[in-house]
Amino acid sequence: MEEQHKVDKDYKEAFNQGYMLSKELGLKPDILDGLKAGKHRISAMKDGMSQYQEEISLSKAKDQHKDSVPSLDIDSLDNFYLDLKEQDKDLNKDVGMDMD
Repeated sequence: MEEQHKVDKDYKEAFNQGYMLSKELGLKPDILDGLKAGKHRISAMKDGMSQYQEEISLSKAKDQHKDSVPSLDIDSLDNFYLDLKEQDKDLNKDVGMDMD
């Protein structure tokens, strides 16, 4: 049977606030270090900020991987083209010859 986890309403609210602060203002979790507010609330806000930062990092890594194009090796393309020309010559050398 599937186990359900309940998240404290206050934790969820603080987590979401931290997430939005990080998203909208670009704040990072370390900005909350040293605050004398409730440890539970600050911890939840830091978790939300960390979650956003992690998602951004993963997104950037995925975008970099997706956008990376392998380098083009011109020499191999030249050789490929020359090989095709040679194959074409071999195929066409008997064209027009009568076997009689």
